[in-house]
Amino acid sequence: MSDRFPQYTTDYISGVMSLRKPQTASLKILEDILNSVTLRKGMNLRGALGAVHAMYPICSDFEREFMSLTFALATGVGKTRLMGAFIAYLYTQHNIRNYFVVAPNTTIYEKLKRDLWDYNSSKYVFRGLGCFSTRPQIITDDDYKSKQISSFESDVRIFVYNIDKFNKEDANMRKVNEIIGDSFYRYLTALPDLVLIMDESHHYRAERGAAALNELHPLLGLELTATPLVTKGSKQVPFKNVVYEYPLSKAIEDGYTRTPFAVTRTDIDFYNFGDEQLDKMMLIDGITCHENIKRKLEVYAVNHGKPIVKPFMLVVCKDTDHATWVEHYVRSDEFRNGAYRDKTIMIHSKQTGAETEANTRLLLDVEKSENPVEIVIHVNMLKEGWDVNNLYTIVPLRTAASKVLREQMVGRGLRLPYGERTGDRDVDAVMLTAHDKFNDILAEAQKGDSIFKAGNVIKVEEIKPEEVVYPQLTFAIEPDDELEKAYAHTQIEKTDTADTLIKKASALIKAEVVEHIQHTPAHTISPEQERQIAETVGQKIAEDEDLGQIYKKNELPLIAWIHYQTVEIHRAAASKFIPIPRIQVTDAGVEEYSFVDFDLDITVFNHVPIKNELLLQNLEDMQDRQRIKGDAIDFEGYNPKKVILEQLRQKPEIDYEKCSGLLFKLISQVCSHYEALYGVNGMQNIIMMYKRDIGNKIYQQMLRHFYCENGFLQEEVIGTRNYNLQPSYSCSERVNLFSDNYTESIQSVLFEGIRNGVFSEAKFDSRPELVLARVLETDSDVQNWLRPAPQEFKITYNRGHLYEPDFVVETEDVIYLVEVKGEDKINDPDVIAKKKRGVQYCEAVSRWGKANGYKEWRYLFIPSKEVMPNSSFLQLAKRFQEQ
Repeated sequence: MSDRFPQYTTDYISGVMSLRKPQTASLKILEDILNSVTLRKGMNLRGALGAVHAMYPICSDFEREFMSLTFALATGVGKTRLMGAFIAYLYTQHNIRNYFVVAPNTTIYEKLKRDLWDYNSSKYVFRGLGCFSTRPQIITDDDYKSKQISSFESDVRIFVYNIDKFNKEDANMRKVNEIIGDSFYRYLTALPDLVLIMDESHHYRAERGAAALNELHPLLGLELTATPLVTKGSKQVPFKNVVYEYPLSKAIEDGYTRTPFAVTRTDIDFYNFGDEQLDKMMLIDGITCHENIKRKLEVYAVNHGKPIVKPFMLVVCKDTDHATWVEHYVRSDEFRNGAYRDKTIMIHSKQTGAETEANTRLLLDVEKSENPVEIVIHVNMLKEGWDVNNLYTIVPLRTAASKVLREQMVGRGLRLPYGERTGDRDVDAVMLTAHDKFNDILAEAQKGDSIFKAGNVIKVEEIKPEEVVYPQLTFAIEPDDELEKAYAHTQIEKTDTADTLIKKASALIKAEVVEHIQHTPAHTISPEQERQIAETVGQKIAEDEDLGQIYKKNELPLIAWIHYQTVEIHRAAASKFIPIPRIQVTDAGVEEYSFVDFDLDITVFNHVPIKNELLLQNLEDMQDRQRIKGDAIDFEGYNPKKVILEQLRQKPEIDYEKCSGLLFKLISQVCSHYEALYGVNGMQNIIMMYKRDIGNKIYQQMLRHFYCENGFLQEEVIGTRNYNLQPSYSCSERVNLFSDNYTESIQSVLFEGIRNGVFSEAKFDSRPELVLARVLETDSDVQNWLRPAPQEFKITYNRGHLYEPDFVVETEDVIYLVEVKGEDKINDPDVIAKKKRGVQYCEAVSRWGKANGYKEWRYLFIPSKEVMPNSSFLQLAKRFQEQ
């Protein structure tokens, strides 16, 4: 072991690299193995295999002429990042300096080069690590021909090559090189510490590739793949050297990918359809899903200040003739009236020349918003390395129904466009039209390793066309009053045409004022901009066919009125907004960790006392084992509770001083559980032998009741935002705020006719929120209220999560930040963390407001059952104020 970097433990590397759970587990497994097996060239492979098999029984054969370990991680989990962690660990703890990374094709080769070398890339694998005095040197292509390898100025050298570069007898790498004095290939084989890292390693199981890798004689092989299977004839045989499996089903469950949904139709026997009829129905249903998610992505991006993700649909066909028919249909007027004629490309192996080049370029850039492509038609599965994050709809037409192929297809659409799950079901989903395969998928969903869940079903007929709506600002101006004042100001003759002109001009002024406030960089309107708005409105009225004549006839008084009205509308808009104090965190302080009180789920503690035996193991021959009867283990003086406590105190989130009461309670529950089953001696036996696992099981349950808060957060208000952000809504139904005559779920309904709030429309997540909105709309003590847009408040909690309050309510003396929560959520750790940050925010802005002439802020946390149609807001405020 190296003593140069003692702090570079696997825990430290996992922390600074922000590794995900499966990446951390892989790194720990490598550490466990190398703590038990001494790496050296010419090592006893049989003995090493026995040691590895004893720790990880699924590994029964290295399958190569060197120790090679496979880490089978699902697509999208981060295999390249794990490579960086492996290299950092092997360098800092085992002083290994030479790595040979092999790629199966040009696409992945180019990706690996960029991710291992480009410091400016967001995917640079060594980000966060300070153990390299200079960045690891990347040696690729023909670098070995043009430079002295010893001249590379780095402790660590990483050779990155495509498998085709060296698996042929006449490859240049095998020819003698004058600079090296030997072939580059032989130079590599002579390195005493060469570690071979194989990306997508299922490609290197064929005879020629396997032989080329064996001839490198590496110290160690690390294999990374999402499909640890090798095809032999018509069978797929699992790898025998897997030490860790993290399947796609687990990655989906743990939130590292999007969630797949199966799309079908109800009560239709698809076997009564001809092939062409079924294809058309699946394409129409697929495009319905595509158009639906396209609107949802637009709304999400606007509301959260994110770049818009442009989704596309992948159609998988059985052969090139089939693909050609699909392309003709999708480009025809029969399919959505020709809307996708110029938004479709077809990719297959029989294309040649300019068509292939143009389509490939469009395919590679399909993530870019300026790329027009929304439908990609493909014959076979797209090659590995084509990793996109905007594939949202997959339509498999007459393709094989095997589970593996389904996973490969869906796997293309699992990457998260924003790098992590957003919490928005639609943004975090990928759709697979299932139709004739639906029963197969449902049967598959019942199995534990399925990527589908029985509940993840979408019925096409239930997807309602939705519109995207930007709610309008409410103005406390009656239309009749507006007309009367306009005539008084202009002294023009009152006619129906003049009425129409005044109403249109007023509507245009409102639209222009709101547009300036919401969408110009400054979000304000200066006197000069007021003049520009008035001129724009006047020009539009003058160009109107029906109104231009009367406008020109009365141009001077109308221009004066439009200028006056622009100023008045701006003033009315500014007064309508609720000023939101903007917080700047000047000193993040010290993060504090808290746990909500809970009782253990004791059913997972199922250990039994071990037999009183000793095991003798021959380290040369792992099959040579003997068991002998041991003396009785003496547990006198042994404190099991203290042993478990020591395990838990090693966990970074657990502060003994803060949660000693909870720890004592949980540990006592475990000890009492085992004592009731096996007596005191049996309980002590179990805890002595399984202390680490018991500690981990308690810890895992504690994390479900854990939240983080900024203990000494220092905040200052740096002014107010004098306008409120205009949210964006998608809806399939519109009703009046006070109407219960809606058929959709409440989350899909846009409620209109709001007069007392900032905006004239709003959506709600629950019935209690709607009821509270009705109370606010009619309560005379409420001057103004708002359903804040997601980015309205920049209040963060639990390590950067954004808190979005339910309501802001303004009364004569106080502005309230209001949260409405179901009784079942009141003790949820996430809810408690939000509440604490909401209270902190209100305290900070109230101190500032007192000094600067603004209203006090208070935080209300209202249980949903307490919101009644006859509630008064101030009574709710008195009962549920948190400060």
